[in-house]
Amino acid sequence: MRRLVTAMLVALCAPALLIAQLKTPADWKWRQDTQAPLAEGAFVQMPPGWHVTTGPGMLLYPSSHGEVDGNYSLEAEIFLFPGESTEEYGLFIGRRDIDSSAAPEYVAFVLRRDGHAAILRQGTGSPTALSAWQRHAAILAGKPADNVKNVLRIDVDPVNATLSVNGEKLVSVPRAGIGGDGRIGFRIGKDMNLHISSLNVTRRLASVPVKKD
Repeated sequence: MRRLVTAMLVALCAPALLIAQLKTPADWKWRQDTQAPLAEGAFVQMPPGWHVTTGPGMLLYPSSHGEVDGNYSLEAEIFLFPGESTEEYGLFIGRRDIDSSAAPEYVAFVLRRDGHAAILRQGTGSPTALSAWQRHAAILAGKPADNVKNVLRIDVDPVNATLSVNGEKLVSVPRAGIGGDGRIGFRIGKDMNLHISSLNVTRRLASVPVKKD
């Protein structure tokens, strides 16, 4: 943890030139909300994990071994650095053809700096809220000058997809409403500055018992 905090402080205090000298991960892909080149230093490898500084909002996802189906869990530890942006950050599950030239379709499980969480479906046009923005006490909120850390987890079973933060279940939506199979990665809104220290995927081979009334 001490090494991680040191890396965070280096990222926060380092000049843009130093960040730009770090390498963008070769085994990851990205889609920005606007068709613009990825800014130098916007997405770089910074062990442990990755540092992200967005202009336009974007999706970040592994170029291989980044698809899920069946029953699984996703978990990520995300440190939000100081800033004025109130945009979203978190995880997404998307269609398998997310690399195509068409507008991406995905479901995002996301937080905001003000301690709110939502589950949003993105297709053509504006996002649709499957679970509207709502304040949750489990989310560590932060003022523009604060550093905050939140651990996001998505558990997908045959019935529901459940978002948990810092070990507390916040909201569930029917799996039938999200699909649930496809690409996975990070959804990050515009003008954000954060460090992602981990992305863990757990695939459960055994089925999850369905509770009957």
